[in-house]
Amino acid sequence: MTPTVIPVFLNGRPARIAVGSTLAQLVAQEDPELGKAFAGGLARATDARGVAVNGDAVLSAGAIFRVFGSARAADPADA
Repeated sequence: MTPTVIPVFLNGRPARIAVGSTLAQLVAQEDPELGKAFAGGLARATDARGVAVNGDAVLSAGAIFRVFGSARAADPADA
């Protein structure tokens, strides 16, 4: 049987989300205010290694992310 939800971690907390969901969807589900900031470019995300991750990244089981606010809007030239 194929799972319909997967376990992931966001800011040190376990979460479950539908298979095929994006990081932006996870953030919005788990913390709506942070989700708005992330969608608006006022928060950034990194994976477990500290590598920057975009909101459209499709999640995989066991993935670990940290999303945090930024004092400045994201600049696409920085990527």
